[in-house]
Amino acid sequence: MTAPPRPGADYDRISAASDEDLAAELLALTPTHEGRDPGQLREWARTALAFGRELADTAGAGPGGAGAEVTDRAAGGLRPGEVLLAEYLHRASGDRVIVYADALDYARGVAEEAGWGRDYPRAALRGAALAHEEAHRMLHRGHGRELRRRLGHTALRLGPLRVRGHVAGADEIAAHAYAARRGALRRSPLALTAAIAATLAHRGTDQYGPGPRTTSGDRP
Repeated sequence: MTAPPRPGADYDRISAASDEDLAAELLALTPTHEGRDPGQLREWARTALAFGRELADTAGAGPGGAGAEVTDRAAGGLRPGEVLLAEYLHRASGDRVIVYADALDYARGVAEEAGWGRDYPRAALRGAALAHEEAHRMLHRGHGRELRRRLGHTALRLGPLRVRGHVAGADEIAAHAYAARRGALRRSPLALTAAIAATLAHRGTDQYGPGPRTTSGDRP
């Protein structure tokens, strides 16, 4: 298992924070939101969280990642500046989810270092990563339009014409909320994501790169 660095008091702060607090903080880490009004970020976080929970409540029964081929790989999840637990790939030949064991090991190490080991057993963590990617799959297949509508971000106005904009990171927040609702974790996936981001920020520039980014990613 890769030993994570120690970000110290960050774990205590994260443990005491609400999902809304953590979601707003993660949005603030997104480069396109630098200098964005904190109140606006919190509103977007609240909307994305609610949408993800609603999506989970209305989704059909079955494990996360249902309808997509799931492949487990031993390595590939620890990349420059990020820890990638799982990745959704949309292909004409069929959707696919890849789960990375090295990233799951890193996440488990962070959980244990923070004193949350019992809250994030490996099997439940893998299940949450699959649920997260199932949320991305649903967003990609049409639910993302409704999320953008609810966020209400206007990217451009031309007279009476309004172009609805994408809120970077909102889909990740919604997917975390979906996974929290559908999974068996005893503590929010957002808390672990924030803790992993703290280890990356604490690590600085090294083999994984300078940027604090952690996700269960999706690629079209």
